[in-house]
Amino acid sequence: MAEQPARSGRRSGRRPRLSLDDWTEAGLRLLVSEGRSAVKISRLCDDLGVTKGSFYWHFSDIDDLMKAIATRYTSQDNDAARGLTSLEELPVDERLAHMGAMLVDERAWEAEVAVREWARSDPQVAESVRALDQRIMAVVRNCFLELGFGEEEAELRAGTLVYAGIGFLYGRDSLPSPTATQIQELLKILVRR
Repeated sequence: MAEQPARSGRRSGRRPRLSLDDWTEAGLRLLVSEGRSAVKISRLCDDLGVTKGSFYWHFSDIDDLMKAIATRYTSQDNDAARGLTSLEELPVDERLAHMGAMLVDERAWEAEVAVREWARSDPQVAESVRALDQRIMAVVRNCFLELGFGEEEAELRAGTLVYAGIGFLYGRDSLPSPTATQIQELLKILVRR
């Protein structure tokens, strides 16, 4: 019977050749599941079934990895995963509906909470989160401008929606989570003249 490859990717004693993305993805998964303090070189090497040499091939130290994780999380690639890059191609009503649905997507919340918590103690990560928030705000603001609202009203309505999303994020453990229907009702209120 042939030996099955281990989950870590080992085959016949050979260690897998990991890419920068493999490391950042593994680090992000650990950050989300156990928090910043769990992200350690030895832990990641054990989880991935490789030696520390593999880690040091890509990174000078753990801080270097953490910067790469922050960059990946707030990058335009992740914007595509969030659906931000393709949103502007949709009609404005569909764009708002899609963004509303994103507010109640449980899969996104865990990573979002972990990265925002990390940002509270790391200025570089905080800057990355600020940049991401500004990109989201711009997408939402443009929706309201396209709907014919003036600059100030578009900014106010976009802020209401973005701040509500951040509030949903932080209140989800202690307050009832909004349903998709409730989010759609909120959007109806915000687009009403």
